[in-house]
Amino acid sequence: MEFHKYGDAIHIPPEDFFDNLIKQVENLQTQVDESKKLHYDNSSNARDVFLYGCQVAGSQYLQLKDHVLPKLREGDSLLLMREPNNECDIHAISVYTIGGLKMGYLPQNNNLILSRLMDEGNLLFAKTKTFYWDGKDLELVVKDYLRA
Repeated sequence: MEFHKYGDAIHIPPEDFFDNLIKQVENLQTQVDESKKLHYDNSSNARDVFLYGCQVAGSQYLQLKDHVLPKLREGDSLLLMREPNNECDIHAISVYTIGGLKMGYLPQNNNLILSRLMDEGNLLFAKTKTFYWDGKDLELVVKDYLRA
């Protein structure tokens, strides 16, 4: 255990740090709750609106070779989660399997509108279009939907 010594600088977070942190946690909880509804909602009133199709990016940075990837089939549901604190992209949207394994991100060049929809509380999710995994390289094409 390390203790601060006299004269050491102590970082004090900005005044609104904890309020922002609580807001982000609440937003993530809302996304989790909405994702659960996606899989348990049998309402005939709900409909899925296709928004965008793309290849998942960034999987090469996730060390997926250390994981057992599920075999995804066309039409399998995937979770989309916002990452507003992502250092590379404040509009980042990550793609997860239903089991919770991060597969990558929606491409940065087309995520602005989708991230704004999610930030406003809309439920977005993806479905597998094509999937290829050879133990090293991942090719995952998804179709993104809005639950209306």
